[in-house]
Amino acid sequence: MEEFQLSKFTKEGAQLLRDVTDEFNRLGIDASRFPKTFPDDSGKIKLVFVGQYSAGKSSIIKMLTGEDVAIGAAITTQDSTPYEWNGLEIIDTPGIETELRPDHDEITYEQINHAALLIFVITNEGFSQRMGDHFRTLAIDQKRAANMVLVVNKMDRTALGNVPEQQQVIYEDLKKVTTPHDPKDLYVSFVDTASYFKAMQETDERRKNRRLERSGHDIFVANLNRFVAQKGVFQKINLPLNTIAAEIRNASGGSSDKEKADVAAYVETICHSKKILLNAKRECLEDIDGIISNFKIDVSRRGRDTAESALSQKSEDVAKQVLADAQERVKLSTEDCAQKISDRIKRFSEQSDENLKTYESSTFVQQVQANFLANLNVQGVDGLAQGIGAAVGTGGAVAGAAIAQHGAQFAAQYAQTAVTPLGRVVAGVASEGVGGALTAQGVHPFISDFLGGQAGNLLTKIPIFRAEPTMLNKIARVFTNNAGKIGTALGILGALWTIYSIIKGDEENRKRESEQQKAKNNIISGFNDLAEDIGRELSSNVRNFMTQNVDPIISAFDEKIKAVEAMTANEKIKSEKLSELLNQTENLIGEIQSCK
Repeated sequence: MEEFQLSKFTKEGAQLLRDVTDEFNRLGIDASRFPKTFPDDSGKIKLVFVGQYSAGKSSIIKMLTGEDVAIGAAITTQDSTPYEWNGLEIIDTPGIETELRPDHDEITYEQINHAALLIFVITNEGFSQRMGDHFRTLAIDQKRAANMVLVVNKMDRTALGNVPEQQQVIYEDLKKVTTPHDPKDLYVSFVDTASYFKAMQETDERRKNRRLERSGHDIFVANLNRFVAQKGVFQKINLPLNTIAAEIRNASGGSSDKEKADVAAYVETICHSKKILLNAKRECLEDIDGIISNFKIDVSRRGRDTAESALSQKSEDVAKQVLADAQERVKLSTEDCAQKISDRIKRFSEQSDENLKTYESSTFVQQVQANFLANLNVQGVDGLAQGIGAAVGTGGAVAGAAIAQHGAQFAAQYAQTAVTPLGRVVAGVASEGVGGALTAQGVHPFISDFLGGQAGNLLTKIPIFRAEPTMLNKIARVFTNNAGKIGTALGILGALWTIYSIIKGDEENRKRESEQQKAKNNIISGFNDLAEDIGRELSSNVRNFMTQNVDPIISAFDEKIKAVEAMTANEKIKSEKLSELLNQTENLIGEIQSCK
């Protein structure tokens, strides 16, 4: 349903005033210049309902506000009935010209004099002579049409109901009284409150929507919203909100506070140094991912070529040699890929170190650091100044030293890859198992047992495994894991060459071709898996290197920032809270100003 914006904004403004006042008091900031009430201390915005007695003013108020107004109660009292609603004051005046109380008209007109919004209510029967005279007195003689909304209630009692055709008939009659004003200039609204209240009790969604449409609720509220936006009523809300915003800005201080500016500038230099390293790390990882991707493509392509070549040979021994040669080339490709990764990490180390040193030795950064340390000393926190000062300007040196120290180690892991040609490993797999086959080829028994699946407590016995297996051992495992699949292909090839010499008929040819395709697929799949596994190990090792050697440096920048933030925690909390309150205030002002 349509929402009455004036009510929404006064409610939100009142809550904002309470929140800001409470927060100022909590922070020890003077809040005496804020309004004591909202929208301001001069009083609430008044919406005054006037019209003939029994026109249904109270029902319309209830439809608008949800407040249960006692219909007709005001007829027996000398005062109009005020209702507090979301920071507004709703006034339900006695009916005009009831002739039951001679002072009712006087009471009503007194309230009209203070109305921001005057809602004149009549029934579907239109203006009586006396009600028409009162309307013209208000709208024309007293020139109140500019702040008046005309509502026609009880449309359910008309012949056609609250439909456009019936509204047009009444509209023409209204013009006879409202001239020289057109009823549309008075935001005329046709309502059927009975349908509205029935809709609120309705459980069927379609019937509820039909009743709501007949009630005219949304059109009535939309007209009120247009009136409020076009007649400048929101200005009464904006003024106190602007006062609140100005007081928050004054309390926030700003860039004129040199101490805060120096601290902020210092933190910014740390953040920038950290960003230099983060960007370099990101670019390095992206390049290394590209190197690994190219390696995987090359190995996969080599697998396809090897399968084609092996299957085209007339000798099983020659085919196995083709496979072994291809595997050896994969080994060389792995070492080449590792060297490229090592070179990229070395370049990352050198560039990061140079960029950080250049930035931190700049005149700007040196001045920022000097200003920050001077502020610390002035505040009498020499110990903290020394602690933070010891870290000032060390970003480049720390990064460069750590990366330079460990960068070369990455390449060393690939210097000699313990990979035996698959053709020879496969020969022993069937009888000895993976571990035994590797041991037979000179791989250390502990390593061969581990790769063969018998890890047990070996990780605690072999120093190299106490942290993480080296890439040398990982690559050996990768080749071993794929040896079974490729070995199966070799076995198939052996059978094929045996069959090749004796086959004669078409059926045997088809069988041989089927087995040949299966062998080809196994070889290709084996090399594809090999590419994926080696690529995954390479990528994992690169990221482990970054985690162990680069991320601690990034964390060191964060620790420096935390040290500064700890020193200025109260000011930071205060600044953040005031900034949040200012954003809320400015957002509410902007939302109000956007209403049309």
